[in-house]
Amino acid sequence: MRTISKLFLPVAILGIAMLTACGSKNEEKKVEAVHNVITVTPKNQQATMEKNFSGIVKEHATVSLGFRTPGQISHIYVKEGDHVRAGQLLATLDTKDYQLQVDAAQTQYNQLKNEVERLKQLYEGKSLSGNDYEKATSGLEQLSIQLQNARNQLGYTCLTAPVNGTIQKVNFEKAEMVSAGLPVFDIVDAGSMEVQISVPADIYAQHHRFVRAYCKHKGEQYELRLTSLLPKADANQLFTLNFALQGSKLSAGQSVDVYILMSGDGSSEGLTVPPHAVFEDGGKSYVWVVGNDDVVKKQPVTLGTVSVDGDVFVTSGLSETDRVVKAGVNMLHDGEKVKVVVPQKTNIGDLL
Repeated sequence: MRTISKLFLPVAILGIAMLTACGSKNEEKKVEAVHNVITVTPKNQQATMEKNFSGIVKEHATVSLGFRTPGQISHIYVKEGDHVRAGQLLATLDTKDYQLQVDAAQTQYNQLKNEVERLKQLYEGKSLSGNDYEKATSGLEQLSIQLQNARNQLGYTCLTAPVNGTIQKVNFEKAEMVSAGLPVFDIVDAGSMEVQISVPADIYAQHHRFVRAYCKHKGEQYELRLTSLLPKADANQLFTLNFALQGSKLSAGQSVDVYILMSGDGSSEGLTVPPHAVFEDGGKSYVWVVGNDDVVKKQPVTLGTVSVDGDVFVTSGLSETDRVVKAGVNMLHDGEKVKVVVPQKTNIGDLL
């Protein structure tokens, strides 16, 4: 029994050693797993800067709206402050007299129409001269015009909103008499709202370098388009700029924060990388740079402003020939060997 034990012991130790060695190899294989990465080279772009101002929303146009015909107001369907849409009924006039004019014109037209049909038969039977028949048809045409005019006058007793907007003022009450064209409502055109800001002389002089403008209100962002600027400064030596407010529901009088992105003057250029290529560590900014041996290096960088297309300016730490890891930066560690892959065509938006 002792002899068998002595023989078994070395074999057992050898087996354990082999199992340990196999385990170590498997662990080494797991550690040596290579990450696939996509790289970009920094782009050389002209530097930009962003300026921030306080702005006020204003109406670009106010529509004064009145009836096209005189009469007594029978109904007013809106009040000051109401939001209205184009084509919405706002007020009506009493229609009794206008309806009578339509009925009278319709009766005359019907009578003459029947008469013209009878005269036509006589004309075709050579019993009526061409001159008499032409007079009858001309009279019928005149009555047709009078009938249409009466119908138009009846239609003008309904006043509708010509634009989407807000009722700023109601100038009359129900049962009051109004003349044709007299303003009954003042409507702020919602389709022509604008934002007005005041800027110092140095910004005014560089308005040709504006590349984008937008405003923010309660977390919502709206695009702006420069429409006009006043060439004369006010008492505070500030110049007024007006921007068209596109696709918003903001109301006149609201305050907004306006941001203007300005291009560089041509003397200042820099390298840019996608924002998701940058990561923070210990309060500093870094990118992963892939060397010729496909080993990544943790490269410290100094960041600047944001470019027009949303990339980040890198003022130091990179060159135009560096290969920078574009995405997946949190999966890497310094000195790791990686595999650089080419993005597939199915990578819509080049997000990887």
